[in-house]
Formats: sequence, C-alpha cells, structure tokens
Amino acid sequence: MTIQSYEAAGVSVEQGDRFVERLKGISRREGHQKLLPAAGGYAAVYPIAGERCVALTTDGVGTKVLLAHRYQMHRNVGIDLVAMCANDLICVGAQPTLFLDYYATGKLDIETGAQLIEGIVEGCDQAEMLLVGGETAEMPDVYQAGHYDLAGFAVGEVTTDRLLTGQNVLPGQTVIGLASSGIHSNGLSLARKILTTDDALMRLLEPTRIYVKPVMAALKAFPTQITGIAHITGGGWRNLFRLNPAVGFHISQPLPLLPVFEDILSKGIAAEEAYKTFNMGLGMAITVSADAERIAEFLGKSGFTAQIIGKVSAESGMMTIAGQAFTLNPS
Repeated sequence: MTIQSYEAAGVSVEQGDRFVERLKGISRREGHQKLLPAAGGYAAVYPIAGERCVALTTDGVGTKVLLAHRYQMHRNVGIDLVAMCANDLICVGAQPTLFLDYYATGKLDIETGAQLIEGIVEGCDQAEMLLVGGETAEMPDVYQAGHYDLAGFAVGEVTTDRLLTGQNVLPGQTVIGLASSGIHSNGLSLARKILTTDDALMRLLEPTRIYVKPVMAALKAFPTQITGIAHITGGGWRNLFRLNPAVGFHISQPLPLLPVFEDILSKGIAAEEAYKTFNMGLGMAITVSADAERIAEFLGKSGFTAQIIGKVSAESGMMTIAGQAFTLNPS
C-alpha cells in the first residue's frame, strides 16, 4: 500500500500539538508571567533590562539525519540545524546572536563530527551568530553504528518596541513570500518513503535557507510596516495561522513549485496533505501593512526570490491557495 499522508508515515502533527499543550500545563510556574507574548511560539521572549529582551529557541533536523548517513553528506545538516533555530528567532523580530549544539551518536566518528561542525559554523556565519559551545555524547546502546541525532539551541536579542506578537496581523494586509531552497528540514519521514531514486533522495539534502540577513535588514528599513513573520516548518502552511488565529489567508500567487514538490505530488499525495506537511516552495511568509511592493523588491535584492503572494483575510482559520480552499487550520 502506498503511503499518502504524514501520519501514515509515522508522524502525527495533531498529536504533537496536543503534547505541546500538555507540556505548557505541566511546566507552568509563577515566573512564567514575565515572558512576553511573541508571535506563533517560535521563541520564548524574556525581559532582561528596560526594553531589552532575550529570545530563546531550540530545534533539530528530524529524519534528515538518516539521509545524511545514507549518502555520507553531513555538512548540510549542520547548516540545517542553525537554520531551523535562527529562522525561528527572526519570526519574533529578534536578532540571532549565540548558538549551541548537541550531537549524540553511537560511536564518535571524527570525520562525520568535523563535517557537522563545519556546517554548523557555516550556518552561524550566514545567521550572524557565534557558536559558543555544545555537547557531544557517545551512547552505543541508544544509537546504531554510524547514526546520530542533533539539536540546536539559539539565543537572540530584541527590544519591546520591535517585538512581533502577531496582534498587528490584520485583514487586508499583504503577504510576501520568500522562496525555499527545497524541502528544508520538515516532512522528511513522508518524503523518504515516497521518493525512491538516489537522485530524488539526495535532492532532499539541499540545506535550509537562512533568511536572517535579508529579513533583519527589512525589519530595520520598514519597522512599522512588517506586522508578522512565519517560518514555514513542521505543519507546512498551517504555520501562517500561528501569527494570528483570528484571520485567514487568500494566497492568489503562490511561489512556483520546485521539482521536489512536483515529484511528491506525482506520487499521489493530495494537495491538501502536501500543504499541511511541506513548505511547497514557501520558506518564509511576511505580512505587511503598507509598502508591500517596495518591501518585496528590497527582500529580492538579497538574492532570495521574494514576491507578493496574497492577502490576509477576515475569514478566521480559512485558507485558499490559487483559488482552492484548504482545511489547514490546526484548531
């Protein structure tokens, strides 16, 4: 039987959402009231002095590590690790500053580890971060020979007047899309099962784009016009609703589908399932209240493809993509 959904591949996004909600209840303590509201839960924001705040986030690269092991291409997933964290920080308006990594393996291989660190350093350079520490753990009874897992931890800085909370994402605003480089680091558990050729699978190792420099430059140049930023990661285009669940989105001019997503759709994956699982060419979405064309042009000068893709609507939880309605809202 052909696997045609992320859940059938072994990953339940809905179960993950429920787990996160339970974790919030378990971990809640009196000091949590000091945390400031920040859009989409991409990062926790904690005030430290006056208007200055620290933003913190953590992430990994998922089952992309299995492809790195299969093809002995480890450097790119090091870049991915930084990208997944740094791109989340900028969604709350924070400038990424510091990074730490956790590398766990069954048996330490110096060449593999060196490739990973080279990739992490490259990612940190792209994100204007410093790699300041980490942890390497050998656990032979946990990981098979040659296998490993990664986690990244990132810190950023933001002031309260630049903090993006999502409350200013309103109907009528324009959505600008920044193109992805490929599948990035989400949906790999499904993609690995439906793409079978080496050429197709190796294409999945294209590293996640790091949007820090162009987006932070745009936030500086257009501080009042940019109202929200969504990193399109786990859950696909449902991430747009993390900005403000009270609105909807009409995406009339989506970015072109990359060959990897055309391959996935050709395997019988329904379009709605694809948009709930993959970025489908949209690496990051930015909502703006004014100057949309100027901002899109500004972002495009960074070398990344940027274009106006649609509008924020008043239809709470509803999304249309090129005229087709989708049920993507996680609620």
